[in-house]
Amino acid sequence: MKRSPNTTENSLWAACQKGGGLRHVVSTRPRRVGVQDETTCALRPAADIGRSPGRPEAAINVTAFIDWNTQMHNAHTLALEPLDRARKTLAKTTEVVGRALARRSSSRFRVSFRLYHGWHKGWQETDNLRAVITAVAEWGSPAWRNAAFAGGVEYGHTLYSALPRRLTAKSIHLPGTLRQQARNLAPVEKMVDTALATDRVYWAFSGNEGWALVVSDDDDVIPPVLTAEATTFGTRRRVFILKTPRWNSNLIDLSDLLLEAR
Repeated sequence: MKRSPNTTENSLWAACQKGGGLRHVVSTRPRRVGVQDETTCALRPAADIGRSPGRPEAAINVTAFIDWNTQMHNAHTLALEPLDRARKTLAKTTEVVGRALARRSSSRFRVSFRLYHGWHKGWQETDNLRAVITAVAEWGSPAWRNAAFAGGVEYGHTLYSALPRRLTAKSIHLPGTLRQQARNLAPVEKMVDTALATDRVYWAFSGNEGWALVVSDDDDVIPPVLTAEATTFGTRRRVFILKTPRWNSNLIDLSDLLLEAR
């Protein structure tokens, strides 16, 4: 698809906004990522979001703490080859996060991803990590409606806060997050959920501005989210969990903490 000239792009953007929104488009070919409306809008890079008149407010920074294993399950990509799995999971994650933020507010958002998974088997990078690195390089800086996504991601094997001497030669804190515990069993993740939890709590106490969004189906994310909520209470900072069918229990009050993507 050819991009419209800059002189007409703003008018197309305004027409899209008036006509009911945008959607993220990822083609089957790499490096074709952008924003398009349901019918006629031109591809638009994330950096252009908010440049049209009438949207002058500063964007809200959102850090998404993402359980990558959950997202592969939810995107139904586990049976695919690693690179296709990574591309489609990244596209689906972008979509659900963008849709959830758009449902919550019409404000502009700038979103960055932190991905948590068993990225190393011992010291060796897994096929999933290499595939995600390639997919992220193709990803560019996409957008979904009023959310612009950063061109790169961070990985949970390097913690937000740890002593510099704890960094390994690979500049990570946590090797060995995928382990073969028994010969006849599939490898399991180790230290992944706790890495997400500690980063989440550190974010709350660090004073970082903006919002935090936890993308996981695991109940283990609830305690750090409740702690982060208490820490940020009374400020403009917010913490949320992306709602999935798991979060229908009446045992824990999660009101005002859940964002829905549907």
